[in-house]
Amino acid sequence: MRSACVFSALVAMAAAAPAPAPQLIDLAGVDAAPDPIFVSAPFDVASDTPHKKRGLTMMKRDGDCTPQPAGSGTVPSPDTPAAFKSSADLQALAENAPTPDGYSQAFVNKDGSLSASKYMGLHTLTSFDTLDCASLCDQADGCEAFNLYIERDPSVDPNTNDCPNPPSVTNYKCTLWGAPVVAEQATNRGQWRAAFEIVITGSNGYNKANPPESIDGFTGPTALGGAINAPLDNGKNTYLGYKYLPFSQSQGYDAAACATACQAQTGYNSRHPNADGSYAICSFFNAYVLSQNAIPQGLYCSLYSKTWAPSYATNRGQYRGSDRYTVSRSYSYTLA
Repeated sequence: MRSACVFSALVAMAAAAPAPAPQLIDLAGVDAAPDPIFVSAPFDVASDTPHKKRGLTMMKRDGDCTPQPAGSGTVPSPDTPAAFKSSADLQALAENAPTPDGYSQAFVNKDGSLSASKYMGLHTLTSFDTLDCASLCDQADGCEAFNLYIERDPSVDPNTNDCPNPPSVTNYKCTLWGAPVVAEQATNRGQWRAAFEIVITGSNGYNKANPPESIDGFTGPTALGGAINAPLDNGKNTYLGYKYLPFSQSQGYDAAACATACQAQTGYNSRHPNADGSYAICSFFNAYVLSQNAIPQGLYCSLYSKTWAPSYATNRGQYRGSDRYTVSRSYSYTLA
């Protein structure tokens, strides 16, 4: 009987408690807010930095037949927009491109580039290289995604009267974005320049993975555009060595493992001090994934006795013979 009374009291208390505020999405409030702003990278340029807002429409102009930069890709035969868009060779570049470590593929082989938010710039590459484009994103503060695509551009600046439809060149374009992207945003399919049609094929999009977690006893993580390559500090070498942890069933990307290596290095140094009793303390480490030919191999932990700024993260990989080694998911932590 007592339990029934207690239950009745709990029911009464629940009834008397205030109901939670409604938490449905306020769609009316969303509708009342300003519309999102979507921008597109410009066509027929080698590089671009968004110094100011650019809308979807751009003022058309007539060219002067000036030669344009030579493209790095092959030009399909016949040299027509339709042949370009349907080229199996160009599409194969996109379909076979590796997804860089630290990124997920949002879409592949679309016929349009992105029209999205937080445009951060454009780079022209010499090949359809997802690793190079990812590295450019890693180097750009705030970059969260990239779009790599193949663009049909004019070989000279088209003029309505003198050179309306010149032969084409094929360019590999890499654009950077400060927000995640989806396939539905790949809608920027080209434009006309006089009688020349700029079109796109092989458009791939990739989103950056979330950063690693914080680690007790350290501040960070700080995103880096490569691996730290520190100079001497007033003639003193601050590099304490490294710990390499090959990936396995029990070892993945875990920056805490680098923190453990850093603390272990300090412990070793304290047990083997200099003649005057001093020893170097590991106060900073750089954790990153080392990949060979786009395949992640292991976690590389570089250890230092001094904190180095992201501007020193200039080691973005190297070659050994025909093997290409690249750096990804590079973050630093400083001893608190």
